[in-house]
Amino acid sequence: MFEYRVVMQPTGTREVLEEEAKRLGSVGWEAVGLAGPTSGPYVLAVLFKRELAPWPAPAAVEPAWSVDPTGRFESRFWDGLRWTEHVSSRGATAVDWPLRS
Repeated sequence: MFEYRVVMQPTGTREVLEEEAKRLGSVGWEAVGLAGPTSGPYVLAVLFKRELAPWPAPAAVEPAWSVDPTGRFESRFWDGLRWTEHVSSRGATAVDWPLRS
């Protein structure tokens, strides 16, 4: 099973689109389609996909920092119901977007 995401950018902002592709690639997304402008506002659209993988719940059910189930960071925050986008490595916190629920 896969999840999909479409990223659209005006054609004059190629650098922004490249940065977005790198960011998504770093969290498991791969570009699988590209659509160029056909009329109107000139927009490029890139289709990304990534495989859904079940992330196990931590042993503790209370909100807490736990080992990141994706393995990309040292810790990820469990809010008591789901893994959140809040991550931490070597003491520095960050936001890991996008994240499925």
